[in-house]
Amino acid sequence: MLDTRKVAGKLRELRENSGMTQSRLADALFVTRQAVSSWELGNTMPSIESCIMLLDIYDVSLEELLCLQKKEVVK
Repeated sequence: MLDTRKVAGKLRELRENSGMTQSRLADALFVTRQAVSSWELGNTMPSIESCIMLLDIYDVSLEELLCLQKKEVVK
């Protein structure tokens, strides 16, 4: 299950660590600055297309981008 607050924080962290503004990221993703802001506030989530582009821009895995943890199998 996705925790939208964690994802929002991760999106902001990745953007800030890359030195990008919301406007610059929005231009790279072909979305509005308001869309990026909405993602970072946890109001909405990026589309699948935007997620794929974010993976490339930030060079992270989908699991990291969406704050997913792999479940360990207990034997």
